[in-house]
Amino acid sequence: MSAARLGVLVFLATCWSGTAICAEPATLPLPVEAGALESSLLGETREYWVSLPDGYREAGKRFPVIYMMDGEINFNSGCIGGVRLAARMEQMPDFIIVGIRNTDRGKDVYPEAVTYADGSKEGGRANQYLDFVREELIPKIEKTYRTDGYRVLYGTSNTGFTTVYALFRSPATADAYIAASATLSIPSFREKRESLVREFKGGKRKLSLVMGENDFPTVISQNGALKEVIATSAPAGLTCRLAVLRGAGHVPANSLVEGLRDLFEGWKAPREPAG
Repeated sequence: MSAARLGVLVFLATCWSGTAICAEPATLPLPVEAGALESSLLGETREYWVSLPDGYREAGKRFPVIYMMDGEINFNSGCIGGVRLAARMEQMPDFIIVGIRNTDRGKDVYPEAVTYADGSKEGGRANQYLDFVREELIPKIEKTYRTDGYRVLYGTSNTGFTTVYALFRSPATADAYIAASATLSIPSFREKRESLVREFKGGKRKLSLVMGENDFPTVISQNGALKEVIATSAPAGLTCRLAVLRGAGHVPANSLVEGLRDLFEGWKAPREPAG
């Protein structure tokens, strides 16, 4: 990587660290490959964006993949620049990053309809949405790009709940799950939380929960409760890390990188054999 390119990443990471909502689609990182998939499971067209690691075209190697929900919010130069910089610093591998654009976010976040205090409703389509990710989007990405089979699913706030829900509903969707400020106070999830953890049969899976020190009280309490249940009741293979970011609020801006750092703590970059 050139010094100029690294300087850009440092600038992006610095800008990204100060805001919870990083950017709008107008500031998508370049170069980006855009795609669309006709989903038979959802009955609609789903758009996605792909950011490839530096040197992807020349390297010939395979890369792990981050599937990022709320793509129109999270898939931007600041968030992706932070991942690229951390990889450059050999804190984690570099990733192919796929941003999934929402069509009707409110429907996709919960498996059943949830009624709020003001009478509004959200949810009802999370199962179909997650089936789309697992059965349609992931195969498309793995056919099109040089992936190495390792997958991370990332969600924020309500899609943070969707991320946690995916871990227990269909754990083979990803190897690791990062949920930033996940809204885990959904009654059906709270009622089943202990049994979901105790009866987990998804094998070796990692969950990274990230939240702000000044996050919403329900986010703080419910994420802490899930971490405790996993620590005390989970079968071998299911692990959970909880990061509370000092001074931050809901969905800290550096949630993705902090979650990845937890997942890859102690990771060592592979060395090229001596020529």
